[in-house]
Amino acid sequence: MKARFPFLEKGLSHNPELKQTVYSDYPIGYLEILDTLFRELYRHAYQGVEVKVCEASADSFRFQSLISEFEFARYFARNGMQVELLSSNAFQGRKPPDMWVRSGSQEYYVEVKNIQLDDEDYTFGTRIAEALNSLGMSYMVAIRSSSLLSTPSYKYQARDRKEKDCDAALVEFKEKIETTSLVTPPVLITTSVADIELHPTTKGKSYLGIGAMKEAIGVPPEYKERIRYDILQKSEKRDVWTGKELDKFYIVAIDDDSLMFYIDKYNGQLFGNATYYCYPLKVPDVKINSRIENAIKNGWEDYLKKMCVLRNDRSIIPENERGMFFVEPSMRNVTAVLVKHRDSFYLLANPVAEERINNPLILDELKGCLTGWE
Repeated sequence: MKARFPFLEKGLSHNPELKQTVYSDYPIGYLEILDTLFRELYRHAYQGVEVKVCEASADSFRFQSLISEFEFARYFARNGMQVELLSSNAFQGRKPPDMWVRSGSQEYYVEVKNIQLDDEDYTFGTRIAEALNSLGMSYMVAIRSSSLLSTPSYKYQARDRKEKDCDAALVEFKEKIETTSLVTPPVLITTSVADIELHPTTKGKSYLGIGAMKEAIGVPPEYKERIRYDILQKSEKRDVWTGKELDKFYIVAIDDDSLMFYIDKYNGQLFGNATYYCYPLKVPDVKINSRIENAIKNGWEDYLKKMCVLRNDRSIIPENERGMFFVEPSMRNVTAVLVKHRDSFYLLANPVAEERINNPLILDELKGCLTGWE
């Protein structure tokens, strides 16, 4: 692997246990992507890469959180910014942000969160294949999962419930395979979470093949809850900082590769839910409080219109529908929320952030970001 992935090898060499997990758990194609990422990290001479690798636990979920930090660091570097990844003890006992970023004379702290979802449909399928192998059977396993199994879970409680449902369904499958006729293929076995089709194979072992959904996936209720929870949790992190730490702008960076992703879900949570008034209905006036007046004075007027806090053509967010930026006190800690979805970055700047971390220039500093409603 060393010759094929020299930069990944260099980075992971500082944590042999993590290195073994990564090389075991991920396919060649993803290792190539990681090697490119580490190559860019070293090319930009980031401080703290190896410290971050040393601190990481040898767990695939935790490793993905580390990769999210590295991908945001690469984004800032591509914007010509200086980046330093911070160790867990950078603030001497208090919880530090993940990185420090400088753009000209402007300094930012950045805290990264990966909104991870479960892959229980895949795990359930592999467990079925393992059960068949233990019985000496050779089948290609096709899972036709219900929305219960296919809909991703974003909170531990929802994942825990799904895992218990899958445990029960696996017991169902093992009981039924003993009494089901295997003469006429394909064999169909129904469980509480999925229909399982077994296709004979000459490979000499059972393995997971293609899957399909029986029912349409709905947006899980915990998705929006998770967005809100994670952003608020990260906003509160600034409460323990002191002195000059509080003078630096603060970005909460969210890595969301969810199938359910739609940036307007974030806009709705942070700015509020806009109402569109069809002609000839008149767009009503809304109350402009002192914080919004101050935002206008600071140069945010065009952005407030773009985000429908002020009237945008025939759309506006009613006062009682304003989002977290306007109603959650801890959100005054946040200069902006930066959302990554696959290769796209979305900037949701906070026009009513605390005065010393209020930065209208961020709209120009973070190039290549998408803003506004889709």
